[in-house]
Amino acid sequence: MGTEVMGLDSACPKFSRNMGSLSAIDGQLLDGLDFCRTVYDLFDEVKRGPDGTRRLRLRQSQADKRLVEELLPLAVYIQTRYRAGTRISVRWESGSQPYDAILCFNGSSVVHDGAPRKLYAEVTTSVHPRDYLVRERVHLKGGSFGPRGTYRGGKDIVSNPCVYNGFEILRDFAAQILRRLDDKARKSYPAETVLVISCIPPHGLVLENEWETVIKELRIANPNIPFREVFLVDRSMSYTATLYGNREQPPQVHV
Repeated sequence: MGTEVMGLDSACPKFSRNMGSLSAIDGQLLDGLDFCRTVYDLFDEVKRGPDGTRRLRLRQSQADKRLVEELLPLAVYIQTRYRAGTRISVRWESGSQPYDAILCFNGSSVVHDGAPRKLYAEVTTSVHPRDYLVRERVHLKGGSFGPRGTYRGGKDIVSNPCVYNGFEILRDFAAQILRRLDDKARKSYPAETVLVISCIPPHGLVLENEWETVIKELRIANPNIPFREVFLVDRSMSYTATLYGNREQPPQVHV
């Protein structure tokens, strides 16, 4: 099942509890809930620290970017899948390997229900290409309109309101997610890979019924999904959804 990682299976029962910076969890095997707690502790530590809001908003360092865009969405996925009968251990790795984390599963769901023993996780972000300008303008000016009307004009960041018709903005959001999914589907990942997409709407927060409309649009589009599953989580991490794949097997990657 999938590709094998040397030494992982024998390491699954052993959990590291080394907390602290990203380097402390990089390559360490953690119980899933310990991993989530560590990630949230790191987020709180950054937010409370000097320039915390700027760091989390602008994400100018690789560590801040990984924390917000990679580790937090991965923690949401783990919390969603961790339950009675399913225990998960996690090894997150910051290197250039074709995945971001390895997930080891054990419990009655594995023994009796045929649940996978091991999965790979790749985490990505679906975002408007000018979202970074919105975040920068919010930091500098205290506010901004959406990314569609935001651009760099000389030394300033200009932001103008845009008018949408009906469900246009939700269809735009769905199309944005589909483009990111298509980009990832063109690359090679190990078999049994879960794609986690952090979805940042192009117009701020979404309501629950709006999120449901976006997911409906995605299902209607019926995209090719060469992953075991695609786990979608919105920016506020209030809503999640899963698209199931394996209609086509991805190319095998030996890692």
